[in-house]
This record gives sequence, structure tokens and C-alpha cells, in this order.
Amino acid sequence: MLVIASLVSAFVSAPARPADEAASRSLAQRLAVSTWAIAVPTAWLAAPLAEVRSGDSVDLMAIRTGDRGVAIPIAADLHVMGADERSVVFEVDEASATAIATARASGLLIIPLLRSTR
Repeated sequence: MLVIASLVSAFVSAPARPADEAASRSLAQRLAVSTWAIAVPTAWLAAPLAEVRSGDSVDLMAIRTGDRGVAIPIAADLHVMGADERSVVFEVDEASATAIATARASGLLIIPLLRSTR
């Protein structure tokens, strides 16, 4: 009887599916080795980033308007870790984090570009 109960218990409490497991891990646990998470406030973005979801890939460009306007790619293929109406959390390496912070500190406008999945 004990054996049957233990077998039934094993089938009833099946291990979590990979999607459930990923959702239960903390943000730090979901980051790749040697990467960081940076929350970019949507107020920093010169254009809205509509319909962005976790898992999407985004490029960021910095622009300066005026007589000597310029557009500079600052970060490419950033993995979206999460987003809401106030900020987008990106997984970044050191170079991308530095470029985003430098662009913001320099007063440049940041334009997000959502990458196609095709």
C-alpha cells in the first residue's frame, strides 16, 4: 500500500515544466554569465517601444538633433528581460551598459529599435 501511495504521489506531483521553472527563477539567476540587468526608464526613450515582451531583442541608437545632428548605434541585440509602462529591463554586457549610461549623461536621445524574429 505504501508503494502504491508513493507511486501515485510521484505522478501527481510531477516536476515543474521548464517554462514554470524559468518564471520562478530570480532575475539574477536568469542572466547569462558576465551580464547585468539595466532598467531603462521609458522617459529616457525618444520613441515608444510598443508591444515589447520578455525575450524580444532590441537595438538602441542615440541621436543628437540640431545643426550638427548625429545618430550613433549604442547597443545591439539587447535581450528584454521584462517591461512595463515605466521601464524596460535589458540584459547587457559592460560595453552596452557603458554606452547607454554615456548617451544618457551626454543628453542624447535614445531610440529603441525592436528586432524582427524573421
